[in-house]
Amino acid sequence: MDEHVQIVNYFLGDFVRAARPRGVIHVGAHEGQEVESYLACGFRKILLIEANPELAAGLHARFGDRPEIAVHAFAAADVDGELALHIHTSRSGSVEPASILELKDFKKYVTTLHTPRTVAVRGRRLDSFVAEERIDLADYNLLTVDVQGAELKVFAGAAGVLAAMQGVLSEVNVIEMYDGGAVEPQIVEFLAGAGFRRAKATYHELYNESERRPAWGEVLFLRSDLA
Repeated sequence: MDEHVQIVNYFLGDFVRAARPRGVIHVGAHEGQEVESYLACGFRKILLIEANPELAAGLHARFGDRPEIAVHAFAAADVDGELALHIHTSRSGSVEPASILELKDFKKYVTTLHTPRTVAVRGRRLDSFVAEERIDLADYNLLTVDVQGAELKVFAGAAGVLAAMQGVLSEVNVIEMYDGGAVEPQIVEFLAGAGFRRAKATYHELYNESERRPAWGEVLFLRSDLA
């Protein structure tokens, strides 16, 4: 089973026990591996946002004929305007580490990571996006964010979106994997201010010749008034 699917399945049961699924806004959708898990849990609408133009084209090709799934190509951030997307690439050729941020500690542990190119992409605040596209937020109650260190930038541009959500599933960094990227306590503090509590988490390690340590993870946040 794909790691993305394993991770989302680990959290979805907790969300479904706390709230009735309506729809998911997934920022940093990559190849859409989690879509079938969302549908199996009862989410009726899925909105996929992906910054990498090539991956977004793949999402359109895969899901474009499914009315319950919408795909949008842009980098969710705290600004509206052009951004540089750094196509950080692994030794195997995976571009999953791509980010609007430069590499930092990630490169110290995975020395084979490189950045062969940078592409200009559209940056949009989620609040701007839902207003411009006339997205009815009543159709959605879970926000998933996986944007390689830029999660806090997404939340900073999404006050209105967050107010409509009952849950947030976010990747978090334990160390500064990306230059200028927020670490977990900053995410927890910001989302607490938006009315969410930390409900469940899982973590992953990085290691090199001299050190092994937790480096990043995923955390489910639930609206504070949910049981």
